[in-house]
Amino acid sequence: MKKYLWILIMLFLFLHSKRTFCQIILTNEGQLTIMNSQIVHVEGHIFNKSSLFSNSGDLRLTGNFWNEATVNNTGNGILRFIGGQEQTFFLIDSMEVFNLEIDNPSGLSLSGDFSLAIYNETTFLDGVVNTNQTNLMAFQENAIHSFANEFSHINGPATKTGLSSFIFPIGRGGMYRPSGIDSVTETTTFISEYFNFGYSDLQTDGTIQKVSEEEYWNLDRVNGIGNASISFLYDETIGGFDSIENVQLGYFNNPWTEVESMNISVSPSFMASNNIISKFGLFTFAENQIDQPIIDFDAYQSDICAMQLNWIIPPETQAINFELEISFDSLNFTKIGELPGDSLPYSSFEVLEFLDYELYDEEFITYRVKILQPGDAFYYTKSITIENKCIFKNFSIFPNPVSSSENINLRMSSEFDQTLNIKIYDMPGNLILEQQIDIKAGNKVYEIYTEKLGLPSAMYLLQLTPRKSLKFVVVYD
Repeated sequence: MKKYLWILIMLFLFLHSKRTFCQIILTNEGQLTIMNSQIVHVEGHIFNKSSLFSNSGDLRLTGNFWNEATVNNTGNGILRFIGGQEQTFFLIDSMEVFNLEIDNPSGLSLSGDFSLAIYNETTFLDGVVNTNQTNLMAFQENAIHSFANEFSHINGPATKTGLSSFIFPIGRGGMYRPSGIDSVTETTTFISEYFNFGYSDLQTDGTIQKVSEEEYWNLDRVNGIGNASISFLYDETIGGFDSIENVQLGYFNNPWTEVESMNISVSPSFMASNNIISKFGLFTFAENQIDQPIIDFDAYQSDICAMQLNWIIPPETQAINFELEISFDSLNFTKIGELPGDSLPYSSFEVLEFLDYELYDEEFITYRVKILQPGDAFYYTKSITIENKCIFKNFSIFPNPVSSSENINLRMSSEFDQTLNIKIYDMPGNLILEQQIDIKAGNKVYEIYTEKLGLPSAMYLLQLTPRKSLKFVVVYD
C-alpha cells in the first residue's frame, strides 16, 4: 500500500530549501509562501484552506488541488500540473494564479463553484483543460498564453477581461479552433466556446447561401458593453466549402446572416470581421450567394451632409427592384428607400444613385443595397460603413405656440457648419414654406420667416430632413 506523508501547516511555513521533492498530501491551514527561485514538487495532492497562500516560485503538482479559501495574492510564480493521470482543480473558493502550465497528457478538469483567474501566462504543453460555465479559465487584463495546439487547449468556455487583443485557446473533439477579439472599445469581459458540430438551426437569410454544418462558436459579452472586431480560425477541410473566396463569417440573428469579413492570414488562416461589431453571440463560417452578378457599390457623405449611394448594374443583371438598407451596428439593417428596376435583364451598364438626406446622431453608419429578382429571389451588395461627420442633435422650436405675426426660432446643436433646407407643411401635407439656412457649429438659434405667411390658427410641421420634423402651433391674431 502506498504511504503518504501528511504535512499539516497550522501557522505558517516558509520553504527555505531551493528544491523540495515529496510524495505527500500537502494541507495548508496557516501560511504557505513559496519564494523566488524555489522549486516545490508535490507528488500527490494539495489542500489549501487558508487565504495566506503565495507562490512566487515553481510549484509542481502531480495530484489534485483543492482550494477552499479566497486566494487573491497571486505572487509571480508558476503552478504546473504535471501528473500522468487526469488531474482536477477543485475551486471551492476563488483563486488567482500568476503563471500556469499544463503538461499532463491525461488532462486537467476544473470543478467546484468558481473560475480560475489567470494574470500572466498560461503555457499549454500537453493535455486538454476541461472547463464549464461555472468553472472557467478567466484570463485577466494582461494575460497571454503560448503553445496551444490540438493536443493542449481549453475544452469548454473561457473568458477574457480588459481592452487587449486576445486569442481564445479553445477547441473540442481533438481540434484546436481558437477565436479572437481585437480593437476592444472599452473594458469588457468576453466569453468564447467552440462546438465541433453544426448549430441546431441552419436557416439563412438572403445574405448568405449556407452555413457550416460542422462547427460554430459562441463569442459573447458577459460583463461590459465594449465592441470589438472578431476572428476565427478557418480550416478548408471543415465546413464543406469549395473555395475560401466564397467564405465569410455568419452570425445567428435568427436566422443566420452575413458578417462582412475577410481572410487576414495564411497558415494558420483566420477569417475576421471587416469592422468593429456591437452584437455578439453565435458565429460560424458561411458561404456567399453564388452565380449572382457583382454589383459595384459605393457610398460617401456629400458636402451638404447627405449620404450619396451609387451602384453600377452590369449587363445581363436581373433586378426588378432595389431596396436601400441602413444599419448602426453592421448587423441589423432597416429599409430606408427603394428604386424600381426592370423586368428584363439589363442590356448595358447602368449607374443608379440614392441620396439619404436624413441627419443621424450615430458616428458610424452602414449601408447596403438589396437586389430583388424575379421569383422572389434576392441578394445583397457588400456593406459600406461611413463615418458620419454631420452629427446634430438637441433641436427645438420656440415660441410654441407662436403668434401668426411673429417668426418662429429653431435652436440647434451642430458639430460643424452645414446647410439645411427647411420646409413647413400644414397637416394635410401642403408645402407652405421652404427656406435654406446656414447652420454653424455649436448651439445656435435660427429664425424661420413665418410672419410673412399670415398663417391661420392650426398645427404645422417644420421638416428638417425627409424623416425629421417638429410640430408647432400657430395662433392667429
